[in-house]
Amino acid sequence: MTCHRASSTLPLFVLVFLAAVSLAGCVGLTTAGKAPANPNSPTTTSTGSLAISAAQLTFGNVDLGQNSTQTVTVTNTGTSSVTISNVSISGAGYAAAGIPAGHILAPGSTVTLDVTFTPAATGTLTGTVTLATNINSAKTVSLSGTGVTATSHAVTLSWTETTTGVLGYNVYRSTDSGIVFARLNPALIKATQYHDPTVRAGQTYMYAATTVDSSDVESAYSRPVTVTVP
Repeated sequence: MTCHRASSTLPLFVLVFLAAVSLAGCVGLTTAGKAPANPNSPTTTSTGSLAISAAQLTFGNVDLGQNSTQTVTVTNTGTSSVTISNVSISGAGYAAAGIPAGHILAPGSTVTLDVTFTPAATGTLTGTVTLATNINSAKTVSLSGTGVTATSHAVTLSWTETTTGVLGYNVYRSTDSGIVFARLNPALIKATQYHDPTVRAGQTYMYAATTVDSSDVESAYSRPVTVTVP
């Protein structure tokens, strides 16, 4: 009886072993011929991406009937071309130029957009420039400016004659803190006063005068004076 039970259990062990071999063989067949994935291998994709030099433009005070222009630089910082399908602008008094519809921007290249504010009414006016592209989302630039009524301004200069033999005077003006002076009077000034009606509100000017003697020799500049027009 003992031998009979031993012979009946032996095939059971053999069958289990063969099943394990058969299962391993199936696993080997399903993976044969397929290269293993390398987690360190780089993946490269070409994408386009736009960057703008300013997300907001502020024009400040602009006289009615006048205009002010600012520039935005658009750069493709991606690795594939980007198509700017359309440039739209909203807001009274604003206009944009420089990027035609359908403009293709190659990787690394730039294009400039000129935005002009020409107020037709007083008060703060806002707007938006929108660049529609073939990539994920549109780029927008916020706009703000104030239309003001033009006001007439003038600067009157006067001085004291301290030398003799003077035939007249010349008056010079600078808008860059005295780096460059430009002469204002077309003819020699005989009086000791000059009226400058060509100034603009909010601007700062520097004035200097010279004397011209009987030998037509012009002196050096006087000590400059600075005037800020309200």
